[in-house]
Amino acid sequence: MTSSSLAPLLAAKSIAIIGASDNPKRIGGIPLELLIRAGFDRVYPINPRYPEIQGRKGYPDIESVPEAVDLAILAVSAQDTLAQLERCHARGAKAAIVFASGYSEEGTEEGERRQAELAAFARRTGMPVAGPNCMGNAHFQQGVFTTFGTSFQPGDAPGRTALVTQSGNMCATIYRIARRFGVNFNHVINTGNEAAVELTDYLRFLAEDPETDSALCYVEGLRDGAAFFEAAEAFRSQGKLLALYKVGASEKGAAATQSHTAALAGDRHAYEAAVKRVGAVAAGSLAELADVAYLHRFRDRQFSRRAAVLSISGAAGAIMADALASAGADMPSLPEALQARLQAAIPGHSMVSNPIDLTGNIANDNEFLLNVMSVVAEADEIDVIILYLPGHFLTRAMDQVAALAARTDKAVVVIDTFALADRAAVEAAGCALFDDFDRAARAIGQYGAWREALGAPRPAKPARATGKAWPAADFRGAALSEVEAKAELARFGVPVAGGKLARSEAEARAAAAAIGGQLVLKLVSPDVQHKSEHGFVKLRIEGADSVAEIYRDMTSRAGAMPGVRVEGVTVEPMLTGGVELLCGCTRDPVFGWMMTVGLGGVFTEVMADVSHRLLPVDAAEAETMLRELKGFRLLTGYRGAPPADVAAAARAIAALSDAVTQADARVREVEINPLIVLPEGRGAFAADGLVLLDAAVEPAEKVVA
Repeated sequence: MTSSSLAPLLAAKSIAIIGASDNPKRIGGIPLELLIRAGFDRVYPINPRYPEIQGRKGYPDIESVPEAVDLAILAVSAQDTLAQLERCHARGAKAAIVFASGYSEEGTEEGERRQAELAAFARRTGMPVAGPNCMGNAHFQQGVFTTFGTSFQPGDAPGRTALVTQSGNMCATIYRIARRFGVNFNHVINTGNEAAVELTDYLRFLAEDPETDSALCYVEGLRDGAAFFEAAEAFRSQGKLLALYKVGASEKGAAATQSHTAALAGDRHAYEAAVKRVGAVAAGSLAELADVAYLHRFRDRQFSRRAAVLSISGAAGAIMADALASAGADMPSLPEALQARLQAAIPGHSMVSNPIDLTGNIANDNEFLLNVMSVVAEADEIDVIILYLPGHFLTRAMDQVAALAARTDKAVVVIDTFALADRAAVEAAGCALFDDFDRAARAIGQYGAWREALGAPRPAKPARATGKAWPAADFRGAALSEVEAKAELARFGVPVAGGKLARSEAEARAAAAAIGGQLVLKLVSPDVQHKSEHGFVKLRIEGADSVAEIYRDMTSRAGAMPGVRVEGVTVEPMLTGGVELLCGCTRDPVFGWMMTVGLGGVFTEVMADVSHRLLPVDAAEAETMLRELKGFRLLTGYRGAPPADVAAAARAIAALSDAVTQADARVREVEINPLIVLPEGRGAFAADGLVLLDAAVEPAEKVVA
């Protein structure tokens, strides 16, 4: 759907309601009643049983309506909908909304058939059909109410924020939450089953809409990742805020996966990686959706995650500092010169570095507050000034707060935990108002990060290497063996630990003699992915006799396992003194390949200390991922250990990205576990490689660009 084709759907000038009811409380009566109260004239209620409907002339059918309408609202059963759509199209209607349920949401064969027929109709005719199973829309600025939802009323103050949800109930819920906190809307859109018009179609329209500055989305699932990226980029290029709340964070089925990567990735992380890539906001709750949109009202002011807290209470300052830290915001210490001026102005020995304790002196001297706030506003290190002034403290100081906001272009956020403030007065002064520490902190962290990303130059998208798709056509089955996997990855520059494949005891002895020192022995079989769990990985082995004994044990035990093919045992040098990483990639059905990077060992197994990105990933982005890990300090020389070769690790991760982006459709997971990162200057090496295949997919011989 093009943006222009959605105009009749979202901003109709003429509307027919098929199945209109004289009862303003029924589904067919609510939109008519709303439109009448909104002063919408060109509305045509259609119901052959009534010559007059809610005081308007009734029409027996769409053919009787005196004009070809922009929009037809179908408040009829699923069984009657398709026939009515055909008649609307023949009469020249440009768009339609289908209220009826009884489609794919039922999970029945009949429901799926009905939805497929509706989608086919939309494709054949080019008519935008919203729904089915949707509650309709509202356009407050133009007074167009095409919904049976009663939360959206004529007279509600219009704004410049759009709300797009895939749930009717959540549409009403978010609307009410946001309005309580000062967010008004221009568009409210419920997408329903999205048989013909998808959420991303609406986003493209809103990105081009001059009356929309921000959009909030409740998402259950997207169908087209590329279309989402396109729409989100359109938002970003125009400085419009796009914030999404994705429901469904549970990782059901993770225990059944064959790789650590798949267990750590999951649906939620793919969405978070996608949102990060496009520079949107991934809200952690419905309230956060409202709060970031609220802060966007103050978008003309400086904003980042760098905040100063001024508080009448030392305890409140500490609480806010903790909340900001948890939200990813920063509280830089003020320059020494500014601290000295604050120390001279604030009686006693109060904290002045950040947070700033205003002490009880604020009750005696309001000008004192303005002077202190003005000093803080001078700090180049600060973009957001947070004032904790509950109840009567704010009432007494409101003139000074307004004076500060007039003097600075930095964001001013006021927190009144007593919830007594005059919201209209605070906002008229150019200040945001919250009554909760945590909500304020999360909103500042989220919106500040978005503003920083908006102002930063867009990194160039890493170029994909070109070459033949892999693996070779003769690879079949569920997985490559470790030897095969490492050989394929090495072709793309992934550094792999050297070693020899032994297919007999004699070859194992010879390999041990040739390599020398401490060795690692691993079973080679495409049918055993987690070798260590079966005792098929042995470390720190010395001597040819020990190697021969382990070879016999591994091959005999594996050979006795049903369906396991044994190709031999690898003999490799033991790498010591390194830090282990997990680096893996899985295919997300919506967004494509996603990479997961984490520290190995307990950090992967228990703490899930990982970072995620959509591919491709270059070395710079790979290093950023590593630095996001809570355990990154282990790579920097923690407790006397030498610093690890982070640059080499980043290059290896980027090479893995190169390899995976050229994998053919059979490849469904690729994992290096572990990638051993040696001390600085000694490199990083893949000690093991896992490539899982979908045997049902035919191999590809095409060149991947």
